[in-house]
Amino acid sequence: MPDSTRQPSAPVRDRLQQYGLSETEAETYLAVVEKGPATARTVAETAGVSKSYVYDICDSLAVDGFVSVDDHRTPTVIRATPPSEAFGALKRELDTLEAAVQTRYEDTAAENNTFEVVKSRPTIVKRLEQHIEAADCEVILQIPARRLPDIRDPLRRARERGILVLLTLSSYDRATMELDLKEIANAVRIGLDGAPSLLATDQQRGFVSPSTMLSWDHDETNAITFTQEAVASVLVGSYLGNYWPIGEEVLVSRPPSLPARYDMFRPVVFTTTLALRAGESVVADLYARPTGSDDDFEVISGEVVGVRQNLVAPHNSDFGFENSLVVDTGDSRITVGGYGAFLEDYEVKHTTLRRA
Repeated sequence: MPDSTRQPSAPVRDRLQQYGLSETEAETYLAVVEKGPATARTVAETAGVSKSYVYDICDSLAVDGFVSVDDHRTPTVIRATPPSEAFGALKRELDTLEAAVQTRYEDTAAENNTFEVVKSRPTIVKRLEQHIEAADCEVILQIPARRLPDIRDPLRRARERGILVLLTLSSYDRATMELDLKEIANAVRIGLDGAPSLLATDQQRGFVSPSTMLSWDHDETNAITFTQEAVASVLVGSYLGNYWPIGEEVLVSRPPSLPARYDMFRPVVFTTTLALRAGESVVADLYARPTGSDDDFEVISGEVVGVRQNLVAPHNSDFGFENSLVVDTGDSRITVGGYGAFLEDYEVKHTTLRRA
């Protein structure tokens, strides 16, 4: 009678394949486990492979410590290594691999959550360039007007990549400075004298410093550069709520060409605002879900019939970081905010805008 306690081989074979054995190697190894010590003929018959192939497979299994091959006797006898030994070695290798990967993971995590105190102006300019060049979606920047030439080229390249650039220039002396603002930002404002310098890109990384560090020729203050989403989010909220609204708008770009896909929501609001003001009709394909829910994200499409924003004058938002759309889906009108929204009906991960 068959042994009713024996477990089906298929699940075990499948697990062995997950750890790198081929299907034939797994079948051959299980045949040795079940029949061994056994001859090559017995293993071949049990595993359903040729006898000559059994020798090759078992030599490979022996190298990995799964079996031993006694070819000093006739016929050759194949034995399974006790599982505690065979898989003990594998477990040690996995532990070593886990430790190595964990170390690299922790190093990466440290790199992705960093703070650096910077004492020199050249280093700050270098960090500004690095962060702007690494941006994928959005650059929010406030610097003294006299430092604009230092980062004009990175800003221009960001605009060429389709990135939303909001720029505030502080300490601007109209009598002595002539600013060339072409192709460096989507919107530019002249801000307060003495305002702190700050940068946030993709709401992930940036820097902040007293105004004096980049304004004066000689200054002993320090700046902080960082890569941390929580810090960047607070900085963006402060900028859009306090500094951006009181600036004098001196430049707003033309609406970008559509269709276009956006992974952040402020660029969606900015583009839609300009398009609607130009008399165009805009349809949004939103990868969205109800706010505050754990539902799966799904595509919702509709014509944009309203915008609440403070990015372009005149603004109509109630507070600095309120940026949302009103979308007519055909069945109803819904309000839509960015990922993590709490006021609107839906939160969005990414959006495609197209003309109706």
